[in-house]
Amino acid sequence: MSGDDKSDEKRPLGKILLQRKLVSQQELESTLRAQKRSPTPVPLASTLVDEGKVDEIDALRALSEQHGVPGMDLTQIAITLEQLDVVPREVAETHRILPVLVRGDRIFLAMADPHDKRVVDELEFVTGKKVYAYIAVQTTLMRTIAEAYEAKARGDKHYLGPRVP
Repeated sequence: MSGDDKSDEKRPLGKILLQRKLVSQQELESTLRAQKRSPTPVPLASTLVDEGKVDEIDALRALSEQHGVPGMDLTQIAITLEQLDVVPREVAETHRILPVLVRGDRIFLAMADPHDKRVVDELEFVTGKKVYAYIAVQTTLMRTIAEAYEAKARGDKHYLGPRVP
């Protein structure tokens, strides 16, 4: 393998965001500096979305490009809460995953890290279903996991994201 082979290497998200003109060099540098000082670092896309510097959809597109998997906008999602039965809440929170749709022999999974092959393999083994991984903005994902599992515990049948059409 030559030193030029970048097939396994992710492009830095900051570069993708700059290329797409979603942030300025100054905004990026300031956010990265703040991130380094933080006792609990939050991923770059989550930080920029939470600070209102980048729109959720734009951040998802950049994450999708970076990871090479489709993005999932959890703010516009409707989940039938019985789908959550395939992943216990503790597992969902620990591994930052959310089963969004279970249909036939397939599970569509929102993930903070869609390349976590161990989690995907384990879920496929336990359920006997094929897992399709989607990237999600981590802070939105964690908020959605909490809200969806709380709604299920209350006995609700559906979870609707805050911007469901």
